[in-house]
Amino acid sequence: MEGLNKFKRVVRPILSTIFLELKLQKLKFVIFSSVSIVLFILTGVIPYLSNIPSNQADYLQYVSNFYLFMVILSIGIFFSGIICSEYQRKTGLTSFPLINKSQLILGKYIANYIMVIGIGVIYFSCMGIFSYYLYGGPILHTIFISFSFLALYLLALASFTAFLSSFMPSPLPVFAIITGFLLFGGFIIDPVVRSLSANLEPLYSLSYLYNIVSYTLYPNFSSIERYHELGNLWRFPSVAGATISLTMYAIAFLILAYLIFRRRKL
Repeated sequence: MEGLNKFKRVVRPILSTIFLELKLQKLKFVIFSSVSIVLFILTGVIPYLSNIPSNQADYLQYVSNFYLFMVILSIGIFFSGIICSEYQRKTGLTSFPLINKSQLILGKYIANYIMVIGIGVIYFSCMGIFSYYLYGGPILHTIFISFSFLALYLLALASFTAFLSSFMPSPLPVFAIITGFLLFGGFIIDPVVRSLSANLEPLYSLSYLYNIVSYTLYPNFSSIERYHELGNLWRFPSVAGATISLTMYAIAFLILAYLIFRRRKL
């Protein structure tokens, strides 16, 4: 009984933080859900009203590529201030005896992750529904595999953003760094890495790891050539490579974010 009461004392503040954060961020969620639908219409509906790809997998793969922009926006907006906003606004939430820093960051992390996952569900549901309209049933089962990798990718990117938020003074530079890192980081880092080892797979690159989301939409994913020798180019990571790399990103940067957050004072 004592163990159960202790468990409740630990979990209750986390759940309260989750519900509070969901309530506070509700408007953002509605806005970004609407933006994701508009993005889908612009990239997944209008271009294919008169000319559609030859098969459903090609269509889904093309459309999923554009969701990376939504990933950057949603993660940047929901997670860039997850820690630094506590200092910027001087909330002092952790000064109350009912909640500590561990519970606060975990509750906020889970709540914001739920919202970015929800936005992804809306976009992928639109993909599935419209692909059914274009090609008829059944909808490719690979869309669920792809979404599972999207969920892991969002987890890794959320941890990396939370890490940046743990020592940055405000959300704006966090958003700028994560956007620049995903959009332009490869142009800076990849040439340096290739000069050291031309055939090294860029599993360090979050923008490269996103390719697992789009390529797993193909039923013959495991037989697609991953490396172009002519162009010295890696197209997408393996299932094992992506899973290990994204999991390491998620765990390592969340731990680092927590350690830095724990040492700072509100």
